[in-house]
Amino acid sequence: MKLLIASALYLILGNNALADTLLCVEEAAGGLKFVEGTWKGVVFKTGGPQFVVTSSDKKSYEIKKVGQQYPTHRCERLKLPDGSFASQMTCGGLGYGLILSFDKLRYVEVYTLGYIDEDQSGDNTPSVTGGKCTAINP
Repeated sequence: MKLLIASALYLILGNNALADTLLCVEEAAGGLKFVEGTWKGVVFKTGGPQFVVTSSDKKSYEIKKVGQQYPTHRCERLKLPDGSFASQMTCGGLGYGLILSFDKLRYVEVYTLGYIDEDQSGDNTPSVTGGKCTAINP
């Protein structure tokens, strides 16, 4: 099965799939939702988008949702004074971001807009999702 996934990723991502590649899958999600005139904490359904994390140099990374052409994040992994790379990487900016642990193969993605903006449409809901990643080695 891993060989099939790795082959598919190679066809989709080109040479980057031969380097440092992770497949990340959501496990838990929750946040705030505007319901019946007030904001409430809610649990969201899991099974959301899966991410492919790729790098050709272990420093610059792209994170794409499976099936999408363009990355949701472009990230830089910090290089430590001893020449090694940091065990975690933070991507994004104000309102939307992702933290990935290379040691634990876990990620947390946050979306913070909606509540702060007082969006009462119910369509713009702040959320936190977390999941696990698996190294893909073709």
